[in-house]
Amino acid sequence: MDSPIVFFDGDCGLCSRVVRFIYHNEKSTNIFFSPLQSQYALERLNEKNITPDLNTFYFYYNNKIYDRSSAALKIIPFLKWYFYFLCVFWIIPKFIRDHFYDIISKNRLKFYKDVCEFLPELNKRIIK
Repeated sequence: MDSPIVFFDGDCGLCSRVVRFIYHNEKSTNIFFSPLQSQYALERLNEKNITPDLNTFYFYYNNKIYDRSSAALKIIPFLKWYFYFLCVFWIIPKFIRDHFYDIISKNRLKFYKDVCEFLPELNKRIIK
């Protein structure tokens, strides 16, 4: 599959909310989603010599896998036009962006305990 894919922690409330956000705000329906706990994600990331880290968000696009803050920023062009202002964060060095990303990811389970249910339409785009 050459479609863009978001790999996310399937047991994380914040992650499920991010998936729903992307789904509701994307320009077209070409992004797929896969929980990091799935066999598909494990195999796909292993092909790229990546050991999945549940504290990390991955984005597969154009045969490359991006992680953490770079993954989030790579998704912006797939969102509706009014999110393009977020591209300004590319000017911040990756080590700084990832530092703030790590703070959020390490504390995400404290603030978002419940995983959101997905709509049936979104469930069709979840690869397990």
